[in-house]
Amino acid sequence: MITLKKMQHIGIIVPDAGLCAKWYTEHSGFKEKAEFHHEGSRVKFVYSADTGILCELIQRPKGSDDAQRAQLTGGWIDHIAYEVEDMEKEFETAKAEKLDIIEGIVEIPGFWEAGFQYFLVRSPGGEKVEYCKVL
Repeated sequence: MITLKKMQHIGIIVPDAGLCAKWYTEHSGFKEKAEFHHEGSRVKFVYSADTGILCELIQRPKGSDDAQRAQLTGGWIDHIAYEVEDMEKEFETAKAEKLDIIEGIVEIPGFWEAGFQYFLVRSPGGEKVEYCKVL
């Protein structure tokens, strides 16, 4: 069993990360926490201190399937993320338990001060679950 530290964030695909971040800050009391660019995607994190909720607003590159779908149908929850303490141990657990691994351990040095790691699985219900660690 993978050991969870806490819920980390909810990842949402959106047509326009800036516009959506503005909506969350103006209408729901969130504060902008960070903005990153990764593999052509614009990513904005917004945080509600009152609720402890962190949302990752992901704007995919123009012309991508996700960007076109978001323009046509609006945004959608892409994944839910849980923070773990020991990334390598938990990834080995996922493999041993034969979880449906979508992506192995990925490290993004530009996220947060010292980087970010995650791996992604799919549950039997079809949703994506991310296990991550802020470095």
